[in-house]
Amino acid sequence: MKKLGIGIAAAVAALVVGGAATSYVMGGKLQEGFESTAKDWSKPPLGIEVQSYERGLFSSTAKTLWTVNTGDEQVQFTALHEMKHGPWPRGHAAEIATTFAINADAPPEWVTAYKDKAPLVWNATVGWSKKSQHNIASPAISGNFDGEKLSFGGFTADFEMPGDLKGMKGTATMPSLLIQPGPDSADKAEVQLGTSNMRFDVKQAAGQEFMVGSFNWALDKLAATSKGKNETTTLVGFVMDTDTQLQGDVVNTTVNTKVQSFAAPDTKVSDIAVDLALRNLDAAWLNQVTKASQEAQGNPQLLQGLLMGGLQQLLAKKPELEIKRISWRSDEGVSEVAASVTYQGDPATSPNPLADIKASARLSMPKPVLYALMTSRVRDGYLEQLDDGEEPDAQMLSSAVQEDVDARLGMLLQSGILVEKDNLMTTQLDYSAGKVQANGKELNNEGMMGLMQAMP
Repeated sequence: MKKLGIGIAAAVAALVVGGAATSYVMGGKLQEGFESTAKDWSKPPLGIEVQSYERGLFSSTAKTLWTVNTGDEQVQFTALHEMKHGPWPRGHAAEIATTFAINADAPPEWVTAYKDKAPLVWNATVGWSKKSQHNIASPAISGNFDGEKLSFGGFTADFEMPGDLKGMKGTATMPSLLIQPGPDSADKAEVQLGTSNMRFDVKQAAGQEFMVGSFNWALDKLAATSKGKNETTTLVGFVMDTDTQLQGDVVNTTVNTKVQSFAAPDTKVSDIAVDLALRNLDAAWLNQVTKASQEAQGNPQLLQGLLMGGLQQLLAKKPELEIKRISWRSDEGVSEVAASVTYQGDPATSPNPLADIKASARLSMPKPVLYALMTSRVRDGYLEQLDDGEEPDAQMLSSAVQEDVDARLGMLLQSGILVEKDNLMTTQLDYSAGKVQANGKELNNEGMMGLMQAMP
């Protein structure tokens, strides 16, 4: 029994010493990872500076300064970090609790709103494989900011990240947001957002700067009420799904959006759908643009120059943009528009848009809907021609617009570009090798002139 007791005591002592040593070593590894992560995440417009790091045997503390600089303005936050790294905290390598604080130079209304509250709390656990679990929470607040009343329902997010910190998978929720303009803001609207949910599974593509993966956003309601006219615009049941994948040396992206209903003072539609696809985007070009956009914050001219400089590289993969459909339902029926543009030129030669682009467009729309859309565009064109401050004669403007729209529609129907059947207007336009076909028939010069003149 005595030898057994000595053996147990020795084992316990070895375990304690080993645990303490492992904890301190893990504390050192944690510091290295903490500081390298801050460096990796410091990319414009975000900068993260580790101001202090105090490492202990079983726990450590740190302080960081987060700076967001958009070029037009700069905002700073201070974050305090408490880290537990031994011995063996709940079966994983470390726990990190981060609390963001309002800086002393923050606007007084923000200091009041977050009195006795942390604007953001971030809790993380790091596994032995460096994989981490995260929970972010921001509290509900209300107050007056810049003459407006804000009621924010808070924010929560739960996600996991791989050991290399180059990915993120999880969910986020924002219960509500209400912005009410003050009594002196007659030109502003009250904006109310219902519950907003996000689901994401993204990662940095291997050897690239850009992210790939899927993202889902669902918003149950958005309402905006103008204070002056007391008119409300409402959007209900918004859902957007995006998916981006790297396939070989090209990137393909799809965006699918649905809206249950949309109502404005003069418009009411439902079953809205917008489906887009972008294919054959050169991965090397996108990687360069991603890097450049980080370096060109606040300098749009520089970014534009970088984009145009790599145009031939982009076109070499023959990219394609497809609007699969834009559709909606109104009292008059279902309207649908689709279009696509594909580059088919020889990458070894200089781009020639007239010969290298292949495009198509399809339209199916109730005649009253098309008439109303054309009327709106034509009317805007007339108003743009007025001198500043000049008021149009309402009756003359209405008559001129109606006459103009009737002439345009008549020209499109006569040339065979538009086909009318059962009060439904349809067309199929195709462009290739410098030639245009309307509903399967090539347009001659007269038809092309008619098409150009009829467009609002």
